[in-house]
Order: sequence, then C-alpha cells, then structure tokens
Amino acid sequence: MYISSLTIRNYRNFKSSKFKFKDGINTVIGENGSGKTNLFQALRILIDDSLPRNYRLFPGDFNRTLDKWNGHWIIITVKFSNLDNSEEVQTLAIQGTGQVETDNNGSYYYYFRPKYEFRKRLYDYSREDGKTQLGLNQILDEISIDDYESFFRGRGSGDFSNENVYEQHVGNFTTIEFPDPDNEDSLVLGTWLPREINIDNEISCTFIKALRDVENDLKSYKTSPLLSLLRGRERTVEIEKAAEITGSIDDLNEKIGQLNEIKDLEKGIDKSIKEAVGSTYAPNIELRSELPNELDKLFQSLKLWVGDPDDDGYRGRLWELSLGGANLIYLSLKLLEYEKVKTDKAANFLLIEEPEAHIHTHIQKTLFDNLHKNKTQIIVSTHSTHISSVSKINSVNIISRNKQQSSVFDPTIGLSENEILRIERYLDAVRSNLLFAKGVILVEGDAEQILIPKLFQEVFGLSLDEIGVSIVNIGSTGFKNIGRLFHQDRIDRKCSIITDLDSSIVDLPANPDDDTNYQKHCRDSQKKGAERKVILDEFINGNDTLNVFYSQHTFEISFVEAGNLKEIKECVNDVYSQPGKRAEVKTQLNDDNVSSYGEGVLRLANKHGKGWFALLLTEKLNYTTVFPDYILKAIAHSSPYIGINEIMDMALFRLKMMSNDSECPKQTVASDLLTSLEEEEVEKSDFIDSYVAEFQNDNLTKLKYFYDS
Repeated sequence: MYISSLTIRNYRNFKSSKFKFKDGINTVIGENGSGKTNLFQALRILIDDSLPRNYRLFPGDFNRTLDKWNGHWIIITVKFSNLDNSEEVQTLAIQGTGQVETDNNGSYYYYFRPKYEFRKRLYDYSREDGKTQLGLNQILDEISIDDYESFFRGRGSGDFSNENVYEQHVGNFTTIEFPDPDNEDSLVLGTWLPREINIDNEISCTFIKALRDVENDLKSYKTSPLLSLLRGRERTVEIEKAAEITGSIDDLNEKIGQLNEIKDLEKGIDKSIKEAVGSTYAPNIELRSELPNELDKLFQSLKLWVGDPDDDGYRGRLWELSLGGANLIYLSLKLLEYEKVKTDKAANFLLIEEPEAHIHTHIQKTLFDNLHKNKTQIIVSTHSTHISSVSKINSVNIISRNKQQSSVFDPTIGLSENEILRIERYLDAVRSNLLFAKGVILVEGDAEQILIPKLFQEVFGLSLDEIGVSIVNIGSTGFKNIGRLFHQDRIDRKCSIITDLDSSIVDLPANPDDDTNYQKHCRDSQKKGAERKVILDEFINGNDTLNVFYSQHTFEISFVEAGNLKEIKECVNDVYSQPGKRAEVKTQLNDDNVSSYGEGVLRLANKHGKGWFALLLTEKLNYTTVFPDYILKAIAHSSPYIGINEIMDMALFRLKMMSNDSECPKQTVASDLLTSLEEEEVEKSDFIDSYVAEFQNDNLTKLKYFYDS
C-alpha cells in the first residue's frame, strides 16, 4: 500500500494542485517559500496520528487567490494504490458501480466546509430568479470560521483539482450555482467511515522536520524509535539471566540504602519532622533506592553513546555529535523500527523535510541511493541539487512559486521510458539546477555558458541568478533530451535554446566538387546547421514554453557583429605573442567582410579553446558591451515574469555607469535623468518611458522591447 497521489484544493499556497507519487522514494523540489512545508502539513492532516482527528483550520489557511474565503471548501485528498485485504484498509477502497475496483485503489478525504445551514442557504439562494452577486456576498459575509466543520471520508472518486468537479459539488461563486446539500453524491465525495474503524491503526507516519530536536525525540517514550525497538525485548531474555540481573539490582538497592550518608540524611529528616509536628503525628521515614528491577524499565534506561567516525576511541552523549550525525542516527533507527517492529502495518510513511539542512553533500547522495525499505514509502522535500540529481525524475514533483499560489509540475508526463532514462543520465548535480530555476536557457558550449551570465551582470548590474534564470550547458547540439522537459503539460516554465546556424562565412561554389578544404568544412557546418534548424523548429512546434534562438554564424561572430570589435581586439595580444601573428589577426578583424573578421575571431577562439577564450573575454566586458539581439530575445523569453522593479534596477545601474563615464556621449542626459528621479516624484513607468525615449539603441531599451513583444 502506498500513496499514489495527493490533491490539495484551496489550502494555503495551493489553489488547485495534484502531486503524483511512486512506491518507494519520492522527491519534492522547490525554491524557498514554494510550499514544501505546506505540502507535508496537508499530507499529515490525513495520515499522521500525532495530529488530532478534529483538526480545524483558520481563515489564514485558505488560498489568498480567493476573492472571499467565506463559503469555499478546503479539500485534501490522498489516493492509495495496492491496498491489502484488511477490513480497515478496505473501507478506503474506491467504489465503482457498487463494487470494489479490481486494481485495489483507495481514497481518503479531509473536508473543511461550511455547516449544513449555510450550504442550504446558498443552494436556496442559487435557485432564486433575482439572485445577484450582492445578495450572494451578504450570505457569504455572515459565514465565520466557527460556522465551518471538518471531517474525513473514504472511497470517494472526486478529483477536486478539476474546476468542473469543484463547481459541481461545492459551487460556482461566479454564476451563483450551488448543489443541494440534501442530495450529496457519495460516490464522488466519499462515504463516512464506520465509527469502529481507525485508519491510523493500519498505517504509520513519521514527519522529520528540517530543524529537529533529535535528542528529545529519542528520549520520548511515545515517539522514540530506539525505545520502540527495545519494547518487548525483555520477554525474550532467558529466565536465568533475567533473575540474575533483577537480583543484582535488588542487592544494589539494598547497598545504596545502607550507605552511612543515606542513613544520616534519613535520621536528619526524621528528626526535623518530629520537631515540627511532634512524635504523635510525625510519619515514619526511610530512604530506599528504587532502581527498577523490571527488565522493560531497565531497557528504557538504555541510551545511545556515540562518536564521530574519525575519533574511534571516544564515545559521548548524543548531543555531542553533530546535528547531521544525530539526524542520520534518528533516520536509521526509524527505518529499522519500520522494518523490525511495525511489520503489522499496511504501510509506513516517512516524510523528510530538507535533509540537506544537517546532512553533508556526499552523505545525501549515499543516503538516497540506499533509503528504500520494504513497505516504507519515503517523501523527501529539498532544494538541494545533490539530492535532486540522484532522484529518479519520474518520482519527482516540482513546486513553482507564483503570485499567491504555487504550481505543481510532473516532469515526465507523456514521455517514454527511454526518454526518461536519457534525462536521468544527464541530470547531474550541476545541470539539475534547471529543475529549480524560474526560467532556463540551454546552450551548446562553454563559451555561451561562461560569457552570457558575465555579460548580463556587466551590462545590467544584476546576475541571471537574481532574476531566476539558469544557463545550462548541453555540451553539444542535442537539445531535445532536456528540452522536452519544458512543456505546458510537464514543467510549465519558459525555456530558451541558443544555438548556431553555422552559416558559411565564405562564398561557396555552386558545385560542391569545386570546394577547397576550408570551403568543404564551411559547407558541412552550414548543412548541419540548416538540418538542426528544421529539427528544432519542428520540435518546438505547438509548445508555448520552449523557443529556439539562432546565431546566424557562431556565437563569437555574432558577438563581433553586435558591435563588440573593441573587446575582441583587446584579446589579440593575450592570445598571440608573435608580432606578426598579432598584426595578421588585427588586419582580419578590421576588415568589414564577414569572411575576414569572422575567420579572425574564430582563430582567436580556437587557438586555446573556446572556453579559455571566453574566460579571457570576460575580463574585457563592461556596461558598454552590446548584447547580440538573439541572446537578449532568449533572456526575455526565459524570464517573462520580470516586472518593473527589475527593469528599474537595471535602468538605474546603467544611468549611474553612464553619468560617471566621461567618455559616454550621453553622460549629461544620464545625469539629468537621475537628478529628475531624485528631485521629483516620478512614477516608475514614466521614468522607464523617459529612459527608452532617450536611449533608443540601448541594451535595456531592446530588452524591454523584447519583453513587451
């Protein structure tokens, strides 16, 4: 038995979300504030017996995208697969036409909704001819949180992440249509569980939060996995050994009681009491040692003494160990408890919140390679690329934070097993950061990976990380493996592909047989570039999240054509030491013909490798360096969420740089614009409009145009 899905409706930052899980280990990844903790809380409401069954919610628990929370329902649904045949578990089995489904799936619902009185009033009002939004709001305003009820049901089939299902069984607040509470559909909403049935008896759930007090958890009689493992072991001890141990304890108690220090204290207490109340009323006093002589209590006194692996001769108390070490011990004990003690449970669930908070990178990888235990489903939340890199992509849920709500992505919907396998082979700890980014740019080589982030920061004063964009180096032109992750049905985030068409920089003969060796190389590259364009254009067809942006020749040549010859020339002396070579390349660069300057810049790039040349070129960049248009378009496509505040920050950075640059032809204009902002109350939008009007060919003006278009 395992959880196959979790649906959350209107709870905290989840407006309408569904998570899909596999048997074994599952990973939920997302940035800070995306809702990972809220996901666990929603799940715990249904399966964690440490939370009360009469669990109630508050107005702040409703999703903030609702115009009014009043009248809406919070619904949390767990779907199970592979139910066993126990009576209690079978009460969750989903009903078809009166029969339990053959694939043995089950469902468990938590509802938080208005009480019958108000649901009846909403239904009655929805049937009136003169119903209006004003009239509806008057009813809704009367509903307080005290007018809500919470309860659990099983065997339902309703998917309340579906808007139509929600409107049909909860209500449509726009058209003012509400269902009759006297005619509820139990096949959809589920049935009441029998009073004698307790699902908690059949499952076990442990939530390991990020900042956990492991020492106190191991002391707790109720929650300690160590005590759970020890419980009952006293019954397996041989009678002779048990008698020997308990006899020794009795002797020890007797010896402690006969110590002179104890007898003197006993006499002192007896004397003090008699002096206070007199011998007639004073009780008789005796001090006795009561070390427990029952084996079960003796076992409870056992404590873990631990030591770090590089200090083999020392053992200390648990609190002396690092937080990471303590958490590893707790996690290991919990898994052992599930395996050895709670074997009668239909399922065990282990919810681990951000293990990277206390566990070292290398241990994370080993831990998640070896975590799976029999009958234990593990759900881990993380923003660690190391954990995500060892997670199976088909057992990953991605939470993306949006305004007032979060979206949940299943990255493998519609993909074949071979496609999934190729993606998993590719996602190492470096590249898996694309799963966390708000937007992604895929590039084919080191040059783009090195130069684009540095160029963005020098030109705009912000890093790509600050605007949530990740550059991922594919290391080839095989973009399809990773690119297929980004789709409105999978990861619905914008992704740009930047690649070269490799069009020939020299004229090619009509007859390929007449090619020189160099022309043949150019023709082959051009042919592959054209074929790649056909393949990629077809690949992205109908996919709104993915787009391709092409350099006509190569990245280096496009960099020159954008107007950055000065930066390229500054690299010549660093690449070549011979005066003749330097002069030769500079002559090529100064030629206006692409066949000449193109060959010159490629000679520089290929001399020691394009990656090395890109590192060299980063030292020459500054705010005046010009972005090639196709790269700006790619950045704009990958970050459509950028707002006026970020544009404003970029504008202020560029104006400050220009106003401090004596060689800038518009230094005075930049200074005046900055002064106007400081001295006048100028709206941000008006200020940006003024910037665009004054600097029409500026990098930022072009970027804003690409955002707007």
